[in-house]
Amino acid sequence: MSFSTFSLKQEGAVLRVTLSNPPINLINIKMTEELFQLGGRLFADPGVKVVILDSADPDFFIAHFDLEDLVKSAADPSKASKYPDINVLQSLALSWQALPQVTIAKVAGRCRGGGLEFILGLSMRFASVDAQFCSPEAAAGFLAAGGGTTRVAMAAGPARALEFLLSARDFSGVEAERYGLVNRALPPDQLDAYVDDLAARIARRSAPVIAMHRETFKQAYAPMVDPMFAALAAENEGFRSVIGGAEFASGVEAMLALRQAREHELDLPATMARILTPQP
Repeated sequence: MSFSTFSLKQEGAVLRVTLSNPPINLINIKMTEELFQLGGRLFADPGVKVVILDSADPDFFIAHFDLEDLVKSAADPSKASKYPDINVLQSLALSWQALPQVTIAKVAGRCRGGGLEFILGLSMRFASVDAQFCSPEAAAGFLAAGGGTTRVAMAAGPARALEFLLSARDFSGVEAERYGLVNRALPPDQLDAYVDDLAARIARRSAPVIAMHRETFKQAYAPMVDPMFAALAAENEGFRSVIGGAEFASGVEAMLALRQAREHELDLPATMARILTPQP
């Protein structure tokens, strides 16, 4: 199976997924579809115990969700489920959360918006100290509705989550570690070696041992399932409530006018502060 938005390299029981969607590694409809497809393959692949996701672009792990695709899909109904109003990006993170493998994001560069929402559903996240994490949605008049608002609150607590989400600024890898968004922030020259060693150690564990740990965690957090899905539904409803509003339309229009170009995306918070009109 081949993919257009990332490449695969398997080394024993470790599968490396290198995201590559030029020019700035946007997560878009195509990447979302392909990540669902890869997840389906992994469910049925007992030969893989660990999945490492990294990026071919040193500046961008994932820039954010493609705004052009966001506009196209904003009015589409969410996928139906036992719980109301779970959208596609929320479903993607949930599906990867349920994989039998241990999934690890190795983040160097920028990880913002939908990219951060996706990796918050993985088993572990490691970053370089100079990586940058951001949820820019509030600056454009909406909220992180792909699971980000819920998962940041669960990881960081409500006070730090509000700071992270409403400031819409870049947080360093060091700050992300302090707020519980990543396991550990490491110097750039140590990140690869640390994640590689960890993956090799996990790959030596038997599949039943990995499974018994995951099942224990599942039972420990079972009381959180209903509240989590209720929060995801609230995210989705919040997003739907602003889709037709002037603030959302003007914010997205202003950003699209810049064509999501690399020079504007490198310091996205500064770009948004420059072009978006503050709301009273």
